[in-house]
Amino acid sequence: MKSSQLIMYPKGTEVHVHYPDFIWLCIASFAFGGVCWYLGYLGSSAAWLENTSVVVSYLFYVLIVFLAFFYIRALIIVLDKKQNWLLNPQKRFATQLFTCCLLPTLFLFGVIRPVAIPKDEWLWLPLLVIFGGVLFLNILYTTCFFVALDHKRRCSILELERKVLHRDLKISILNEQLQSMSSIENEAEEITVAEGAAEKETDLTEEIDLSRVKSIDPEQEEFLLNNRFLTQKIMYSELGLFAFENNNNTPIVQLYLKTDMGEPIACEQRSLNEVVRDTNGFVQKIGRYHAVAADMIHACNLLKGGRLRIVLKVPFEGKVDFEVSAKIARRIKGWVMLQVPIEKE
Repeated sequence: MKSSQLIMYPKGTEVHVHYPDFIWLCIASFAFGGVCWYLGYLGSSAAWLENTSVVVSYLFYVLIVFLAFFYIRALIIVLDKKQNWLLNPQKRFATQLFTCCLLPTLFLFGVIRPVAIPKDEWLWLPLLVIFGGVLFLNILYTTCFFVALDHKRRCSILELERKVLHRDLKISILNEQLQSMSSIENEAEEITVAEGAAEKETDLTEEIDLSRVKSIDPEQEEFLLNNRFLTQKIMYSELGLFAFENNNNTPIVQLYLKTDMGEPIACEQRSLNEVVRDTNGFVQKIGRYHAVAADMIHACNLLKGGRLRIVLKVPFEGKVDFEVSAKIARRIKGWVMLQVPIEKE
C-alpha cells in the first residue's frame, strides 16, 4: 500500500507526496521490534518473558512497534495537510517533535518497561535507543517530503521550459505568417500600383492633331533624351519604339532606336502619355505598354471588331506586328493613314 496525498502550497502550488510503501513499515517493525524485545528482556519484563516462548514475546514487541510506527505515519500525513513544512516550518517542527517523536517514544518505553526499580542505571540507554529509532523514522518521512518537493520543482521547471519552447515556436510561426502576409500585401500593392499605372496609360483621350503631325519633318525634328546618365538629341527619324515598365513601383519608359532595337535607353518620361505629348503626336500608343513613331509603321490591316494589326519596319523582340484594341484603333486610325493605307485582312 502506498501513501499518496495532494499537498497545497502558497500560490496554488500542488505536490503529490509519495511515502514509502506499507511493506517498509512492516520490515522496520520487525527490525526495531527485535531491538525492543532485547531491551525488554534485559529490563523489568524479563520475568514475564521467561514464562513465554521467544517467538510469542518477539511478535508481541513487533506488534507494539508496528502500532507506534503506523501512528507516526498516519499523523505525519495529517500534519502534511494541516501544517505542512512550507507554510509554517516552526510550528510544524514543534508539533511533529512532540506528537511524532516524544509521544511514541514514551509509549514504547512504557510498554517495554526496561527499567527495574533497583536498577536505576538502566534508564537512559534504552530510552535513547527508542527515541533514536523513532527520530530516524521521522527524518525519513521528512526527507521523503522534501525529495517530493524537489521533484515537483524540477518537473515545474521542465514544464515551464517546454511551454516557453512551445510559445517561441508559435511566435516564430506567427512571425513567418506575418512576413508571408506582408509580402503578399506588398505584392498586391505593387500589382495595384502597376495596374493603376497601366490604367493611367489608357486615360489619353484627346484627339490627335493630324495637321500638326503631318507638318512634322522627321529629319528636322529632335527628341530630347534626358536621363541621369546622358543628355542627347535624337532625330525623330531614328525613333523606333517606346516601352513602359513598372519595376518595384517605379514607372520606367524605355526607348528603342530603329538602328538598335535590342538595346533600351531610359527616358526621363514616366508614362507613354508624356512621350506622346512631348513628340506632338508623332509617337502614338498602340497598347498599354507600347508606343511607336509614325514612320516606324510598315503596314496596317483592319481586323474584325475594329481592331488593327500594325506591322513594324523593324522587329521588336522578335515580334514584327502588334494587335491594337478597337478603342485605341478608333483614336489612331487617322494617324496611321498618314503613313500607310489600312487594308482589310
